[in-house]
Amino acid sequence: MIEDAERASLVLRAAQALVRFGTWEWDLATDELAWSDELYRIFGVSRAAVPPTFDALIGWVHPEDQAALRGHLMHARRDGEEHSVEYRIVRPGGEIRVLQGRARATLDAAGTPRYVIGTDQDITDSKELVARVVFSDRMVSVGTLAGGVAHEINNPLAVISANLELLSEHHDNDLTHEALQGVERIRAIVRGLMLFSRADTKRRTRVDVHHVLELALSITTNEIRHRAQLVKAYGTLPMVDGNEARLGHVFINLLMNAVEAIPDGHADRNQITIATSNDAGWAVVEIRDTGAGIAPTVQGRIFDPFFTTKPVGKGTGLGLSICHGIVRSLGGEITVTSELGRGSVFRVSLPPTAGPAPAPQAPAPPREHTPQRGKLLIVDDEVVFSGSLRRLLSSEHDVSVMNSGREALDRISAGERFDVILCDLMMPEVSGVDLHTELLRIVPEQANRMIFLTGGAFTRGSQQFLESTTNRWFEKPCDLNELRAAVRGHISNKSRG
Repeated sequence: MIEDAERASLVLRAAQALVRFGTWEWDLATDELAWSDELYRIFGVSRAAVPPTFDALIGWVHPEDQAALRGHLMHARRDGEEHSVEYRIVRPGGEIRVLQGRARATLDAAGTPRYVIGTDQDITDSKELVARVVFSDRMVSVGTLAGGVAHEINNPLAVISANLELLSEHHDNDLTHEALQGVERIRAIVRGLMLFSRADTKRRTRVDVHHVLELALSITTNEIRHRAQLVKAYGTLPMVDGNEARLGHVFINLLMNAVEAIPDGHADRNQITIATSNDAGWAVVEIRDTGAGIAPTVQGRIFDPFFTTKPVGKGTGLGLSICHGIVRSLGGEITVTSELGRGSVFRVSLPPTAGPAPAPQAPAPPREHTPQRGKLLIVDDEVVFSGSLRRLLSSEHDVSVMNSGREALDRISAGERFDVILCDLMMPEVSGVDLHTELLRIVPEQANRMIFLTGGAFTRGSQQFLESTTNRWFEKPCDLNELRAAVRGHISNKSRG
């Protein structure tokens, strides 16, 4: 029997360790607590370091959660009902863990509570996983919304841009130049929004870090300018192997942390600096602020899940942890140095992309000849935009407009042919992708003559298409001189063929 009891005890302790599940018993008469071995392991303390008392247990609980745990235990000792609570503990090294506690009193024959029996399970990892999934779902939702908003802004913005370009060709003055500068500013903001709309956040490509920083700034500049002067000290950086959307999240988070570290007022006395440099081949980005700084006692925990220096309700404690995870997943490092009252420096180091950089293509020498007139088709469900684009291009080419992919497919299937097809990517019923797929099947030569225009590719399918297609494509509002050059190139290639 003794051997069976010892074996059962060993099995119980092993099972508790496996699921990080500790138990305790509180003797209400003596106020002593009896802890299981696993509970000591969860708290990260030894039996000698913790007297078996209620107050000793509370001492290891996060200060913000001590009142909740006291209330939980006081309720549990009053009746025979089960009570539960979620709370944080601070281990000796400063690590924060989240526990799920349950307790129930045992009553004597007179109905008086004699003991409180409790369990505590370390749920930190599962809670973090759930939080990350929720965060990921939220980012997908925000991304879908941002992509839709970007698409809706870019289409009318493309109309304005096209008409201003047309005006500037006939009335080149300061007014049209200033208006076009305003269009370009809106365009930059929308591109920043589209950083959130990338459906495939795991795909890795060659990334220009400076480009991602500029996208992040387009989102955060308004917040920055009310708190501090923005200083950019850009050096020469290698391309990195990464993901624009995920890196953008890191930089936006770090920039907003820098903003929140600086109190309102006296923006002229504070600075947020973005400095980039090449350190032994690695791309290094430093985001410095002149804010409140971080206390030395907590700097080592700044990237821990659920750790935050913000007031209760103002932060989840996951932002920097997620940034840390993203940077580490890219083979990089993120560190912080800080001094109270003088500010902080967050340093992100990323390894360069593997393999040689693609050789830059020398621009073709200018050719002295009269542009050839071609037969163009514009396919876009935005009637005003397609009309504006038609006016811009009709001086050089014969331009037809169709406002649905279905109409374009029917007419080309019936035998009509075009030198160039300028096609919107996102359209109802028959999208630009659908049109391209059908033309590849029935008239491949016409599919190859498509140039895509997009106000925002915010679905996984459209993004994957743009990443894989060999056809040229432009974001609305596009550089119209570049668009004209692409059209001329198609027509010129046809004549040479």
